[in-house]
Amino acid sequence: MSMMINIPERLLMIKVSKMVSNKTHMGTCMVFYDMTDLATQPDDLSSEGEFKKERLQLFKLPVYQNNQVLLIDLDMVCAIKADGHYSTLYSENEEYLCNLSLSDLEWRIQSKYFLRVHRSHIVNFRHAKGFEKEDEHHYLIVDYQDGMKIPISKTKVTQTKHFLGLS
Repeated sequence: MSMMINIPERLLMIKVSKMVSNKTHMGTCMVFYDMTDLATQPDDLSSEGEFKKERLQLFKLPVYQNNQVLLIDLDMVCAIKADGHYSTLYSENEEYLCNLSLSDLEWRIQSKYFLRVHRSHIVNFRHAKGFEKEDEHHYLIVDYQDGMKIPISKTKVTQTKHFLGLS
């Protein structure tokens, strides 16, 4: 069994394995991995090389799939949707569970291509393929499978149009 723990300044993975000898359970082994350097980069360093901010900016996103943790490049992510205290990441043909909240991801992803367009959605404009208006509602179409419609909140319509060069 694997588990990710995201604490301020650290991203940890814990693997728990059953220890067996001659088909008899002998105990349990827990291994802790510090994944911080694999999934983050310093946001800002002082002249002494110390971090100025408490949290590090992400350039890879930790996700779960088949009882393992994968690190997904930001460029591969089409959209991110809030899923309770977690989030779901969508690439072109896959979806992944991430243990980070949408607000945490919004704060830790520093990319000019990502924008929170709705309280439940962040999109990567590199994967935008359409803009749609139905009645009073606006949607952004992204490359997930055959085109995923992401709602745009009324307060973000102008900024989204600006990103797309429509205003």
